Amino acid sequence: MISFKNYLNADLYKFLKSKISISHFLIPIIGLILMLAYFTLSSWSEIEKVSAYIQVISMAFPLIISIVITMVYEQEEEAGFQYFLSAPNKRYIPHISKLFLLFFFGIVATMISILGFGILFNFIDKDKFSIIFYFILVVIMFISNIPLYMLQYLVVFYFGKGASIGMGIVGSLVAALMITGIGDGLWFILPWGYAIRLSSYFLQYVITNKLNLILQSEVKLAIISLITFTAISITILIVFSRYWEGRKEYS
Repeated sequence: MISFKNYLNADLYKFLKSKISISHFLIPIIGLILMLAYFTLSSWSEIEKVSAYIQVISMAFPLIISIVITMVYEQEEEAGFQYFLSAPNKRYIPHISKLFLLFFFGIVATMISILGFGILFNFIDKDKFSIIFYFILVVIMFISNIPLYMLQYLVVFYFGKGASIGMGIVGSLVAALMITGIGDGLWFILPWGYAIRLSSYFLQYVITNKLNLILQSEVKLAIISLITFTAISITILIVFSRYWEGRKEYS
C-alpha cells in the first residue's frame, strides 16, 4: 500500500506538471463551448440537442482517450521507461497507479463535459432535465469508457504511439456506427458501443419511462460484457507488466 501511494504521488506530480492534466480540463471546456454556441443557433428541440450532445461526446471519447494515454506513454518514453523497469517487484503497481489517475482525471473531464453542459444549457434553453439526470449520465459515460482506457493503455505500451492513435480514430468511427442500424445486435460486445448506446438508452428511459424487453436484454448483455472485458484487461496488464522490458513497436 505504501509503495502504491508513493507511485500515486509521483504520477500525480508528473501529471500536474505536464499537458496531461491541462488537456483533461481544456478539451472538454472547448468542446462544451462549441456545442453550446451551435445549439443557440440551432432550431432543434431540447431533447434533440441533449441527444446530439450525448452522441457527439460518446464518439469523441475514444480518440480523446487515445491522445491522453499516448501523452502518458511519451512522458515515460522520454525517461527510458525507467519508472516501470526499476520497480523492484510487483511491476504492475506503477501501471495501476497511472490508470488510477487517468480514471480520476477522466471522471473530472466527464463531469465538465456533461454536468457543465447541463448547468449551462439550463440557462440557455430552460433544460427540463435535472442535474441528477446529468450526474447519472456522467457515471454511465465514465464506466462505459473504462474498457477503452484499459485497451488503449495496453495497445500504446505494447504496439506504440501510432497504433494507439490509429485505434482511437477507428474507435470514434466505430462508436458513430454503433448508434446506427449497423450496431443493432452488435454494440453490446464492442467496447466502443457501450457509452453511446447506454447513454442514449438512459435518455430514452428518462423520456418514456420504459425500455422494451429487447433493449433491456441488450443492456444486461452489455453490462456483463463490460465487466468481463475489464477483468480480462486487468489480468492481461498484470501478466504484461511482468515481461515487458521497454518499447516494442510493431506498427
